[in-house]
Amino acid sequence: MEDRPYKYDINIKCDTIDEVIEEALHLVYIYLLRALIEHRRQGRNGEYERFAIELLAMLQKHRVLYTTDPTDDIDE
Repeated sequence: MEDRPYKYDINIKCDTIDEVIEEALHLVYIYLLRALIEHRRQGRNGEYERFAIELLAMLQKHRVLYTTDPTDDIDE
């Protein structure tokens, strides 16, 4: 193992597994979009770009399934 500091250290603290999945998928979306932008900036298009675009589109399409409505907790 290399003795260099990590560039990313992701820690998700939630009360339920559904909340963990929601946060993790939001992170996947954010980091995948950043990676796609970087690949395009460097001119590295191809299979990765197709994969990233399809996954981003799927996450966006099904966002309602894995995202909690922030107004759900108003009455609690």
